[in-house]
Amino acid sequence: MAGRSSIDPTDNLQKRPSKGILKTSSSFEAPDAPQKKGKICKSKATKWDEMNIIATLHPADKDYGHMKVDEPKTPFEKSVPEDDDVDGIDAQLLADKIRLNCAQPRKCSIPVESESEGEEDETPEQRAQRKAFETKRKAHYNEFLAAKMARKYIQDEEEEEEDEEEESGNGNIESRTPK
Repeated sequence: MAGRSSIDPTDNLQKRPSKGILKTSSSFEAPDAPQKKGKICKSKATKWDEMNIIATLHPADKDYGHMKVDEPKTPFEKSVPEDDDVDGIDAQLLADKIRLNCAQPRKCSIPVESESEGEEDETPEQRAQRKAFETKRKAHYNEFLAAKMARKYIQDEEEEEEDEEEESGNGNIESRTPK
């Protein structure tokens, strides 16, 4: 902290850059044109030293956050050699072999594990939990049908109530009218 306070920030304002980005007027004047020291150019155009800008803002060693990834090339066989040794398969022969194979029963079969094998090792407590889970699962999958039936039941009740109201309303009107 003590080192910071001894440096005057205005010192940087007084420093001159080593090289500016603007070209000097002598660098873009024609070399064979006579120098007129006494006359002042009325129109001064700004000329930029583009090579200096590129060197300053885009140095060669700047990576811009890009990474070079060294990866092996993808294996790819450009041409497939044609072997004369491989003959085409006769379609009729292949169809006959498939029919024969389908007609014969399979020689090996995969044993199917039954659900009851795991039940043998269960304790009565585990068996009760599994049964409760299975009943809850079945009830869950039947919820949609139960909700559908409940909606239908409610709709039927509402229709019956409307019919009863209409009948009771019509009955009162008929009894009031003189014959």
